[in-house]
Amino acid sequence: MPSTKQNLLSQVNENGELTELLQNLLRIPSDNPPGDTTAITEFIQQYLRMHGIESDIIVTKPGIANIIASVGEGAPHLVLNGHLDTFPSEVGEPWSIPPYSGELRDGKIYGRGAGDMKGGLAALLYSFVKVAETSHKGTLTFTGTSDEETGGEWGALWLLENKPELIGDAVLNGEPSGLTVRIGEKSRVSIVLEAEGKAAHGSFAGYVGENAIMKMVRILPLVAEFQGISARLTDETRRLTEEVMKGYRQQYGHESETMANVLKEVTVNIGTIHGGSEDNIVPAHCVVKVDTRLPLGITPEEITDMMREKIHAVDPSIKVSWARPPQIVTESTYSCIDADITKELAKNSEEVTGMKPLYSFTSGG
Repeated sequence: MPSTKQNLLSQVNENGELTELLQNLLRIPSDNPPGDTTAITEFIQQYLRMHGIESDIIVTKPGIANIIASVGEGAPHLVLNGHLDTFPSEVGEPWSIPPYSGELRDGKIYGRGAGDMKGGLAALLYSFVKVAETSHKGTLTFTGTSDEETGGEWGALWLLENKPELIGDAVLNGEPSGLTVRIGEKSRVSIVLEAEGKAAHGSFAGYVGENAIMKMVRILPLVAEFQGISARLTDETRRLTEEVMKGYRQQYGHESETMANVLKEVTVNIGTIHGGSEDNIVPAHCVVKVDTRLPLGITPEEITDMMREKIHAVDPSIKVSWARPPQIVTESTYSCIDADITKELAKNSEEVTGMKPLYSFTSGG
């Protein structure tokens, strides 16, 4: 008797349902901002109902909708997760194909979010309904979440905090990975620096008032010094890093050293600076946002405290805080090489693609 996997693969190859599903998802705009996922959750609910599966749409804010469905019971519990929102399709972008057409051309499907991540979403949703039609052990849950492109506070985070029954033994996410087995993600911390000065007429600069931008200029070199701090690895995470590096060497060749540094070190990007209103006014306020990505073993709290201490040694008036709510600032995450989900994913990836899978680590969202 053919296995569930063989049945699924044969159906993918024999009919166009998966292709049509992806095209239909692409034809429903879910740009974020504004992040409205009402229409796409309603479409998914109807698709599930066509296959005899009931689902719940959970609206966490006006227009911000998530959808969940489960089949089976007991252990093990596998959760399939994908986000519904996409980056916006800006007016004036050089689209050669309309962004919401879902057009199939030369064996490729085009549309806003085809890669990130409606392609993965379609694969998860299609797999969910096909597995539901078979006899299987345990519980399988599908979660389509909103708000991912702007932090996930009203999507995945809300579900984690309010729907504990959705927490499974393992999660399979369909984010694009370049056909690698992605087993970890660096932490991202957006740090906000604020300097307060005293406004005055520009003709009195240096004598009257206090220039907030100049206060900030003095401490930014200190912030840049955090670039390159190395990960703190355990035996387990060192082995994981070595496995990922093998994949990088095959994928990136001479650029693999750059990828290694990105993986194993803190990166710091002084991304925005806002201050002043006119060039003839001494600025009273200056705000800088710093994007920091943290490797394994360094926590968001630790890097923020270190940065605050170094800055305050020079200017204790500078305010140091996070741009995002604390509950969505997380440590770097990883799955063990020997975890069941990792081994099964690697094995099945090789069977389906015919290629030995490479492991990868993302530098953060």
